[in-house]
Amino acid sequence: MTLTEATFWTKRIGVILSVLVVIFIIVVMIFSYKDFGPRPPQYLTATYTCTDSKEEFLESRLEIPSLEVNSDSENIFELQTDTGKVNNLSDLRIIDVHKYRVKTQQLDNQSKAKSLAAILGFDAEKIYRKGTTDYIWTSNENSRSLNINAKTLNFVMTTKSPYIRDIVKDATLPTENEAIAQAKNVIRKLNILGSNYNYNNIGNITTHLVDINPDGSYSEAPSLAEAELIKVDFHKTRSMISIKESVENSETIVNTLNSQIGNAVEDEIIVNNERVKVYNYSTLVTYMNPNSSHISVYVGPQDPNSKQLEMIYGINLTYWQLETESCGTYELIDPSTAIEKVQDGEGSLVYLNEKNGDEIEVYQPRSVKKYIIYDIAIAYYEPEYQISFLQPIYIISGETIFKDESKGEFHIFYPAINYDIIKDKEVTQLSDNS
Repeated sequence: MTLTEATFWTKRIGVILSVLVVIFIIVVMIFSYKDFGPRPPQYLTATYTCTDSKEEFLESRLEIPSLEVNSDSENIFELQTDTGKVNNLSDLRIIDVHKYRVKTQQLDNQSKAKSLAAILGFDAEKIYRKGTTDYIWTSNENSRSLNINAKTLNFVMTTKSPYIRDIVKDATLPTENEAIAQAKNVIRKLNILGSNYNYNNIGNITTHLVDINPDGSYSEAPSLAEAELIKVDFHKTRSMISIKESVENSETIVNTLNSQIGNAVEDEIIVNNERVKVYNYSTLVTYMNPNSSHISVYVGPQDPNSKQLEMIYGINLTYWQLETESCGTYELIDPSTAIEKVQDGEGSLVYLNEKNGDEIEVYQPRSVKKYIIYDIAIAYYEPEYQISFLQPIYIISGETIFKDESKGEFHIFYPAINYDIIKDKEVTQLSDNS
């Protein structure tokens, strides 16, 4: 082969290789491309606008405590799900983050606390102040006490266990549906909850039958006939994607999302003193105990010694109000990555129980042989203390095999936001001609 021929074939092979590389890249792009359908820009590229700097947002990085297990437990996972497939939104990659309104102690908080106490059946003027932190009421007539946080107005109302048992032995417990109606009634009267509580959706309300143990602690009763109270939990929802009707192509966007993930919930919000129609694609807000909530009402038989709310024996209410609209959108880590992190022991075990086990009693550590992952879902997580932002988590769930070969159920939480790629908020600079 002459030098000229060698040069010719070298160039020709180079061209062929270049074409092959281009074809390979195109093929990879075709097979890796995922059509997320039409969406507003903030759901195609994250805005990162909840804080001015990424460092500021990372100060609110989720830290989720984990339940203890016995020292002989094994951290073995078996995966029996389609890796990376989220059951309630399979193509979600950008999600809303919501900001809590900062609660400061207002000058009229004592007056508001008195109003709450009056609604709950206490003599509002018989108030006891515990320093600057709490307002306290007690009632000897029905053995009840009320403790209201002076800053947040969150509160706990309780009734002494012996008193409840004395009432129950001569009375009939309401049905679970009647208990739900009673619980809804008191929550409405308190008038402190936002629009993200859907009272008409029974799916957002759960009940548990309660048995009062000899030591005064609570456990789950096997039947209504053996129960002494009914615990009613109100579960909150929040939008992962929110489409305003005024957005360009909103009808097409909503139709596409409806076909992908189910129908949106239509709502109205106030923006600049005007009502704006929005379509919300929401998920549940969950807590450290995913089977409980931050608003629990304990309902029992009618108490002849109570002049108001005669069937309400206890309320645990922790409520922090969110801003009307999300403060920004953030990119999620891939669900398969979350599962890998959990398998590496980086998740937070928040629920572990035998199948059909007691959902009320205090958790006791167990000896785990193996976790079998069946499902991964997305939700928002609200801890027991006030934080700056409501953020999403993945819930990895499945079956537990205990050391004695009995079976149970577990939930593991893992933060869903990709904290590694968060950016500073981009501020659009106006030109001199603006």
